Amino acid sequence: MEKVATVTLDHNGHFFGEVSGKGFDLTATGLRAVDLMLISIGYCFGLTVEAYTKHKGYDIKDLKIDVVGKKDEKENRYSYILIKVSFKSDLDDKQIHRIMEIGKRGCTVSNTMLKTPEIETKFTPE
Repeated sequence: MEKVATVTLDHNGHFFGEVSGKGFDLTATGLRAVDLMLISIGYCFGLTVEAYTKHKGYDIKDLKIDVVGKKDEKENRYSYILIKVSFKSDLDDKQIHRIMEIGKRGCTVSNTMLKTPEIETKFTPE
């Protein structure tokens, strides 16, 4: 399955992003691309955890996901990412461990980072 995200730069120097017919002014958010990447990891992880816990009938409250990125000192990339998860529940350690496994394994964003995709660039004149 292929998905296309489009990023454009307007004459005022604003970047706009659009995917699946939904778009927004990326520049206006004040966030950098790496900020959006870290948020995407947390959001994807959260969506996966929410779906799994609802499916299992688990009651969790106050889900919070902190995604901590450590930038490599020599290369222009993050060398370490920690996903810190907290929530309130009456679940036991085994159930919580399983939620954490499912959250990591079921997230397309972190899976893509763990199994590095081939990235190709191609110029296509308008």
